[in-house]
Amino acid sequence: MVERTKQCKISHEMMIRLNNFLYVFNLRQGTILIAVHQIAMSSFVLIILLVGISHVGEMLSMLHADMEDDAESRGFFEVSYGQQLVFHEGDVISTNNQRRFAKAQHLASVTVIFLYTSTILTSIYLMCCISLLHGAVKYKREYVLPWIMAACVGVVLLLVAIVVGDGYPCIVSLFGGHKLYHLFCALFVLTFIYAICAVSSFALETGGGRCRRTRSDERGERLLLLDHAAHSSLLSAAQLTKLSHGTRTHFV
Repeated sequence: MVERTKQCKISHEMMIRLNNFLYVFNLRQGTILIAVHQIAMSSFVLIILLVGISHVGEMLSMLHADMEDDAESRGFFEVSYGQQLVFHEGDVISTNNQRRFAKAQHLASVTVIFLYTSTILTSIYLMCCISLLHGAVKYKREYVLPWIMAACVGVVLLLVAIVVGDGYPCIVSLFGGHKLYHLFCALFVLTFIYAICAVSSFALETGGGRCRRTRSDERGERLLLLDHAAHSSLLSAAQLTKLSHGTRTHFV
């Protein structure tokens, strides 16, 4: 019991506690709002990724058809397509058109890997968001913790994506420059971190009931011990008074 209370105290001291969400909602309402928002956003992203996978498949088929047409027009009828273009005349890519085809194929393969990986991660995150909504509605901590872990991993991946996206001028130009890009990314990351703090505070609030239960159990045990001690002391006092007022026959 003592170890549980110590763990509860340590967990409350280590985590940043919020008393409400946006100064309007309580933690449970804020967690429900966060879960609904994240479910909608992750579902939208998942639909876009699935559409992108279908379009990439069509793009790969068109690319392979163009490569075969180009090879046939140049007289290379037996060409194998994989990670590399293999020609039967010296295995060398000679023309600029062939180099472009090789670069396009490499870019398409990287895009396919990125889309499939993003789809898997988004599906896992969507399940964690559904678990968060269930935990907030049912007030169960074990369904909230998966989203907190997934969100912490998401923050790390988001920071990596921001650093990588800073090196692409086409992405930065969508935000109107580096300053606005950095400002938007900072606001998005801080908002995500605030949501994690709010959900973590709700998880601590649900765990606070367990801490109170352990404290009440300790108080119950102490009261039982005091009751037994008082009962035994009363019996001993009653026996002493009985012996003091008794006759000799009571001592024989």
